[in-house]
Amino acid sequence: MASPVTAGSWRRRRGSCGHDTEWWWGPGNPHATTVVAVTLGPDSSSRSSNLSYLHQYFRNVRQAATLSNPWGIKNEYYKGQVWICTGLRHPWAQLWPQLRHYD
Repeated sequence: MASPVTAGSWRRRRGSCGHDTEWWWGPGNPHATTVVAVTLGPDSSSRSSNLSYLHQYFRNVRQAATLSNPWGIKNEYYKGQVWICTGLRHPWAQLWPQLRHYD
């Protein structure tokens, strides 16, 4: 799941997602330069595979947080990562069709 936001802006933005039917809503702001991406936890995918995947689309990717919850519920997002991505490799109109997935 990824959500384009305007860097430096704390106003609420509409998130975007390439998963299932969420993809049909489109990429959101076509001028967004920063994406906050949330990836699943280590039981579903490795940190290095998430990093490699995001680097296909962005020049700069850094981990900002690891997800947890105070109840210790171990669902697919438990110990997932939050990434800050900048430096789009291609315009959104070109990237968006590649981001659709049904897994």
